[in-house]
Amino acid sequence: MSRDTPLETETAANATARILQVITGERQARDRGWWNQLSQYYHPEARIQTSWFSGSIAEYIDASKRMAVSDPAGHRLGQPAIRVNGDRAIAEVPMTIEFRGEVLGVEADLTVYIRFLHRMERRGEWRTLGSVAIFERDTITPAVPGTPLTIPADRLAGLRPSYRLLTLWLTERGHAVDQDRYGLDRPEEVQRLYEDAYGWADLAID
Repeated sequence: MSRDTPLETETAANATARILQVITGERQARDRGWWNQLSQYYHPEARIQTSWFSGSIAEYIDASKRMAVSDPAGHRLGQPAIRVNGDRAIAEVPMTIEFRGEVLGVEADLTVYIRFLHRMERRGEWRTLGSVAIFERDTITPAVPGTPLTIPADRLAGLRPSYRLLTLWLTERGHAVDQDRYGLDRPEEVQRLYEDAYGWADLAID
């Protein structure tokens, strides 16, 4: 088994640290509404896919500005897994998205558990080239403990288990949510997404 030289190890560690700064800085800018700063974490042709959006980074920022006014959300990041190969890297970032608002007339907290799969590329500086959300599950609880909150089964019928409560939440607020997003209820699609991303970076997936 070959070992990295100290210089190679330092270079890989430096790249990982810089990518981590891009990932955390991007979410901070998104949640704080620092829109000019947000764009600086992406390459100009970057593409983003979430539950409610799929398109270019410029379009995403415009749409996020509007959503931040009507339906603000906070993001909490877990420890990313970052793999670097030359000027390309893949970063998987566990994340929770937190909303507070009314659903069916009751003040409630919605928590969405996802992971973001980022394609990162260095062109002088590391930036994000593509981001895709993979949905795991979601939960909803009354904001005031003990308050009854009942969601009729027919309101959730036909919705994806990976993000059905998020779908209800957003559609109640006038947002369209596609039911073709990546989620753990469709593992084959998620596996193909990983294979494509890791292939792009010329990395082994296992």
